[in-house]
Amino acid sequence: MPTSWLELDRVNLLHNVARLRALVQPAKIMAVVKANAYGAGAVPIATALAAEGVDAFAVASVPEAVELREAGVRARLLVLTYFAPEDVEAILTHDLRPAVFTLDAARWLSEAAAARQSTARAWVKVDTGLGRLGVPAEAAGRVLRRVAQLPALAVEGLFSTLAENPERSAEQMARLRRVRAELPALAGVPISIASSQGILSLRESYLDVVRPGLTLLGVASGAERLDAALAREADLRPVVTWKARVAYVKVVPRGEQVGYGPRAPLERATPIATLAVGWADGYAQTLAGSGHVLLHGRRCPVLAISANSAMVDVAGLDGVDVGAEAVLVGRQGAETIAAEEIARSIGSLYRVLATIPRAVPRAWS
Repeated sequence: MPTSWLELDRVNLLHNVARLRALVQPAKIMAVVKANAYGAGAVPIATALAAEGVDAFAVASVPEAVELREAGVRARLLVLTYFAPEDVEAILTHDLRPAVFTLDAARWLSEAAAARQSTARAWVKVDTGLGRLGVPAEAAGRVLRRVAQLPALAVEGLFSTLAENPERSAEQMARLRRVRAELPALAGVPISIASSQGILSLRESYLDVVRPGLTLLGVASGAERLDAALAREADLRPVVTWKARVAYVKVVPRGEQVGYGPRAPLERATPIATLAVGWADGYAQTLAGSGHVLLHGRRCPVLAISANSAMVDVAGLDGVDVGAEAVLVGRQGAETIAAEEIARSIGSLYRVLATIPRAVPRAWS
């Protein structure tokens, strides 16, 4: 029996992808499941979406893509970031679509594919203004002409990433369009720039392909920068519930402390439930003193967090038993702890679930 685990709501996941498809049409969906689907579990999420007809996914690395292939996901898989020469064999064996943003990487693919008498397929990453990865937009046309001369390499698409700065979005999109327009041979090649935040903030960013990630899980980042009408139209529903078991229940006397380090003494005798989850299990230590969990459908303050334990004040609750289920993220009864609430305490929505170790079970509810 696990001490902490994630429950996935398939109905809500399929609702989210259906609403996003309707919102962005005629643009196509490329589901981003990097970082283990932001902690939800790349294999179960991608498998469920593929069964629903999603035919393209994006991951961060070649090993992430190979994991999906070995799990039976046959859809197109785009590897968004760097790959090394030693990754080329796996790219070709598993029919992956790597991101290319250097001539060296393009040559690695071309030479290895030619040796196999096959064709490698890649997407070219263009830096339109984020300053991270990608051929600078002003040089992309020149680089693409040289890539096009390589044998055994086909460019399947061009993509970039919005800086999520509304003042720059229009120019970023224009730069990507100009790159494609420079090469008539790429006239029919799809372009993509919008990820989750772009989908919910700028309809003009949809172009040919959008890349939703957290939105598929029913989570939206940067709410203050979203278009409220688009968010309502998307009607996202939460997919992940994170639970942990009560490992011990006790009353700590008045004047004692709960947790490591110098702490103020308790002002009253306090019933404490110790949950079998801590920072080593992905539950952020900064939630101590600010976060809550749900027990018996009630919000209970988190007093302290150690490596594998979280101590919770359960005053006012009757009959909290060892083995009881506490909800860290999700709904219990009429109460909800949303991922966005956790994010306000830890400073990042992306880390709410993504830091949960892979060993923690993930299963459909």
